[in-house]
Amino acid sequence: MKLVLIEWVDSHGPVEGWRVLEGELRPEVLKCKSVGWLIHDGEDCKIVVPHIAGDESDGIPFQGRGDLTIPCRSITALKELK
Repeated sequence: MKLVLIEWVDSHGPVEGWRVLEGELRPEVLKCKSVGWLIHDGEDCKIVVPHIAGDESDGIPFQGRGDLTIPCRSITALKELK
């Protein structure tokens, strides 16, 4: 398993409720960064998990928390961390 930094873009809607649209819209994507263990490296998506625990040698099943699936078409950069 590799520890990675993934930079990706997402949609956003920063204001809740009704609002006047003229002059208030921000036509840009939301730039995101995620760090985690790359547990799935597919052609369509990547899955990163920031928190892992367990050790098969100690009889504790490998487990994770906070998994995030990112579509590959949203990824702008992927860097392996050491």
